[in-house]
Order: sequence, then structure tokens, then C-alpha cells
Amino acid sequence: MITVILLSHGGMAEGMEESTRMLIGEQPGLTSITFEQGDGVDDLTAKLEACLKTALKKGEVIIMTDIPNGTPFNCVCRLAEHYKFHHMTGMNLPMVIDVVSQLSDRAVAGELCRQTLEPSREAIKDVHAWMKELGILE
Repeated sequence: MITVILLSHGGMAEGMEESTRMLIGEQPGLTSITFEQGDGVDDLTAKLEACLKTALKKGEVIIMTDIPNGTPFNCVCRLAEHYKFHHMTGMNLPMVIDVVSQLSDRAVAGELCRQTLEPSREAIKDVHAWMKELGILE
């Protein structure tokens, strides 16, 4: 089993988890952790490490963080020195849905991460320019 842990500043990760469940249903392999105002690096690291240890007992883990070089990202990078898991950053809802919708007993975490990169990038659009391309706008 693959567990996907969403990790962000503020309520973004929790919102991504809620939106994913709304769009594709209950997802037992999906969880979120929030870096809340007033939390320290040690607080976040402890929350993440506890969740990670539990998840690793079940199988592979993919951690998605909101932005490169932010506190959540840095905590994950520190834990990568001690635990084996996959880490993606620049988290967006299409990325989360793409990975989570493919979770199965036969899924491989590294492959899911590689396969979602391009579709996740392609989901980012300048809608005005896109509508011009499609001939909807002049």
C-alpha cells in the first residue's frame, strides 16, 4: 500500500485532502499535515515523523509539499536522511488527484511520481491565452 502525505503551510494540505475526497471519494491512503502559525520546526518535524513511521509500516510513502525551500519542504528533506520515501513539491490539486486516483496494490510510488509531473504542469493554464488559442476569445 502507498500512503500519500500532504504537507503545507496553513490549511492548504487539509483543503487538498478534502477537495480530493469530494472529487474522487474516500481515499484511505491519503492524509494531511498542517504547519500552523505558531508551530516550530521541531513541532512540524515531530508530527511528520510520527505520521511517516506509521505509514512506512504499511508500505511506500509519497510526501507532497507546497513550495520548494519552505519549512515543510526542509523538514521532509531532513527526514529523507533517515527514512526512505518519495518527495514531490509544488503540490497542486491535479497532482494530488492524479497520484491518489492511481493508488492500488500494484502501484509503485516512484513511477506514480514520475508519471504525474507532466500532467501536473500541463494543468497550470493562462486561461485567457488558452481561450484565445481555442478561438473562443479574440
